[in-house]
Amino acid sequence: MTIEIARLKPNSLELQTCAAWRYEAFLKSYGYSLADSAAQLAKLATQLDEYETALIASVDGHLAGICLLVLQEFEPLHDVSPWLASLYVAPEYRKRGVARKLVAAIEDQAREHGVARLHLYTGDAEKFYVKCGWSLAEQGIADGEPYAFMIRNL
Repeated sequence: MTIEIARLKPNSLELQTCAAWRYEAFLKSYGYSLADSAAQLAKLATQLDEYETALIASVDGHLAGICLLVLQEFEPLHDVSPWLASLYVAPEYRKRGVARKLVAAIEDQAREHGVARLHLYTGDAEKFYVKCGWSLAEQGIADGEPYAFMIRNL
């Protein structure tokens, strides 16, 4: 099994799939539309000289996941920047190291741009991120859902 990480390209078939994944997993419950998700990813895909980016993972040539490096979360509870956001791996590729590779690639991208600390929110993947070297900074409830605010010193 070969896992490859690459930048999401504008106007690609992968962009539409990733937009749908992101919409269903993260944005739908906040009132965003699928079109909003696609527009946000298209913007990230065209920012080649900026450090904000969307990275995708492919397993043996098949799209498997996405992760973002962004300056701002879409509904931040903390006034910090930048963020690892929207980590999503398709169910058939989970537990194969895809998420770890995406997280490591986002961390590398941030380091290359002089970022000293990354931030993220998770609802249910705290243990995964701890295994990846992240630290829990805060736990709480937002909009009736539990969250963990985590940091990674680079």
